[in-house]
Amino acid sequence: DMAPPLDGLNETGRDALGITNHSTGMDDDKFDARQVGILTQLRLLFGREFINLKRDVGAVGTRYGLTIFLGILIGVIFWDVGAEDPSKQTNVQSRWGALIVVLLMAMFGTADDALLQFPSQRPVFLREYSTNHYNIFAYFLSRLTVEAVLTLGQIFCLSIITFYMIDFQMSFGWFLLINYALAMVSAALAVALGAAVEDPKTATELLPMLFVPQMLFAGFFVATDLIPSWLRWAQYLCSLTYALRLMVLEEFASCDPAEKCERVISSMDAEEDDTYWYWLVLLALFVLFRLSALGILTHKSTKFY
Repeated sequence: DMAPPLDGLNETGRDALGITNHSTGMDDDKFDARQVGILTQLRLLFGREFINLKRDVGAVGTRYGLTIFLGILIGVIFWDVGAEDPSKQTNVQSRWGALIVVLLMAMFGTADDALLQFPSQRPVFLREYSTNHYNIFAYFLSRLTVEAVLTLGQIFCLSIITFYMIDFQMSFGWFLLINYALAMVSAALAVALGAAVEDPKTATELLPMLFVPQMLFAGFFVATDLIPSWLRWAQYLCSLTYALRLMVLEEFASCDPAEKCERVISSMDAEEDDTYWYWLVLLALFVLFRLSALGILTHKSTKFY
């Protein structure tokens, strides 16, 4: 739902949430357009975000409920696959498939809401920003923080259900962290695309642009060395590739017998010595997409309708 506007002056000349200062003397042509401090802006914007969550509890409940339902469905389908004998290739392949499905769920489940975030609130944001209610950084940070908290809860529900139902062999902490990292990077990309469009319907039509390239370049549908060389570079911008490599290394690196598990690792071009590099790339993609969204939003803020 669209966020409520921060308008309406009270008797002290301050708007309803105290963000913009106005003079209240007899001389109506006097106007003080100075912003209050950044901490005050953040406090009031955070307050509005949490009020919106309370008002929109149905949508939040649906978001979490769908995640729990799909997590249980995935867990039932891949029930106890992680504990099966790894000496059989079909068991190893099934465990790998379970990892892929969970990661795709983590990516899809968060990007949809993030994509519609700015298009749905754009009119209110432009009006408030054009009247000097707050700066873009405060608005962006408040949205990012609330989104990060909601995403963490959503990914925790997904991870704890699928991890114990499928019985993965890696540490739960790493499993949760990798899922959360992928979800945050995917949401950052979705926010950047959402900030670039004006219509929520247009944003919805961009969903395939978020997901299809990720799946095509991740390496589990087609080997990356079979992709045309002039297009192969795109794999380095796909967060799913790095998250899947991290998952594969954590799940199969200590597999016994190692032969069949190593085939999965080699098929993903995953190297244990490059683990830190995969984490750095995920962090870099997150920062890149977030800064891109901030830049796009700054540019769009010059237009008001």
